[in-house]
Amino acid sequence: MEKENTTTIKGEILLGIIFALELYALPMQFYLLLQGDGFTFFSAAVRFFSFFTITTNCIVFICTAMLLFGGKNAMNAFFRKCTTITAITVYILIVGIVFNLLLRSIVDLQGHHSIVSEIFHVVVPILFFFYWLFFVSPEKISFKTIWFWLLYPIIYMIYTIFHGFISNFYPYPFIDVTKLGLETALTNGVFVLIAFAVLSVILISISKIRTKTV
Repeated sequence: MEKENTTTIKGEILLGIIFALELYALPMQFYLLLQGDGFTFFSAAVRFFSFFTITTNCIVFICTAMLLFGGKNAMNAFFRKCTTITAITVYILIVGIVFNLLLRSIVDLQGHHSIVSEIFHVVVPILFFFYWLFFVSPEKISFKTIWFWLLYPIIYMIYTIFHGFISNFYPYPFIDVTKLGLETALTNGVFVLIAFAVLSVILISISKIRTKTV
């Protein structure tokens, strides 16, 4: 029982660190965006939530808040499920992987922009993965669940394409229809979805293996 309590405390400390990082980084990123030329509060909010990085880090923030302060309710029970936390882990890891493999070399961030970016794309993905790996009770998750997990990135991509047609703004260069054309942008989107599916298979497999060792 003492070991279980110690493990719980360590997990809550890790959640608290992630929560505090998001509590700083999300408002700071919005503030930095508001400083851009020509942005009203509404236009800045639309641009803010047009980034998969932001929406996913918001999900992580909500998840950690519910796990730390949610009490006993249906929403908290949902975020405590291994299936839910595993899906969020996939999403936030993709945020880190895509940025560091495809985008880091083409962005030049300074000051608070750089700090916030590192939190979103490196620190939080790593810490949340550690939380999932060491402090979440593993379950046997069906591989069929991946189809449900893919709804979030699919909906995001559909929104991004349509929003881009209207605003001529695309948050990521690999889905920029204006520069690449619709066919290439959609092809790149499919490759990203494949990355989601592959990473999901890996994490579900790890969870299945861990159920046999606990």
